[in-house]
Amino acid sequence: MKRALRHILSTLILAAALLAFTGCDYVLNERTFFKTMTNMLAFPSSYMGSDIELDCFVYELSDIETGEDYTLGVRKCSSGVGCTCGNDTIIGFILDYNGDIPAPRNQSEDTNDKAWIHIAGRLESETPETIAIAAYTNGVPNGQTEYIQMFRFDVASLAVIEDYSSLAYYVTD
Repeated sequence: MKRALRHILSTLILAAALLAFTGCDYVLNERTFFKTMTNMLAFPSSYMGSDIELDCFVYELSDIETGEDYTLGVRKCSSGVGCTCGNDTIIGFILDYNGDIPAPRNQSEDTNDKAWIHIAGRLESETPETIAIAAYTNGVPNGQTEYIQMFRFDVASLAVIEDYSSLAYYVTD
C-alpha cells in the first residue's frame, strides 16, 4: 500500500513539474480536446488568461452574411458543439497570428490528410464570435443558415506537424 501511495505521489509530482516546466495551463490532445472545447464554450471566463496548446488542422471559412474570411485551427466533432444543424461540425479557434499559417489541405474531405499545426497561445475574449455558414443536410446545402461560435486565439507560436498519423481528425470524447 505504501509503495502504491509513493508511486501515485511521485506521478503527481512529476505531472506538476511537467506542467510548471511547459508553462501551459491547458494542453488539448486526443483525450481532452472535445471536453475542454465544450467546457470552454459553457464557461469561457474560466479559460481567459490561460496558456493553451493544441494540435489542430487549418480550416478556412467565410461568413455568408458578412463576407468576412476566417482562418481557423479546428478538429471535426459530433454535432451540438457550436452548431445545432444535427450534422457533424468543426470546433476550434479563429487564429490571430503574425506569421505564416499553412493553407488548408483537403478541407472538404473526411480524411486525416490535413494541414496540421501545433499552436500555443491565449484566448483573446470571453465572448465567442458567431460565424454564419451554409447549413447542410446529408452533405448537401439545404438553403438554411447555421451559426457556429468560435473564440479568437492569439497564437504565440505555430509549428507545422509533418507526421500527423497519431492525431485524430475526428474527436468525440
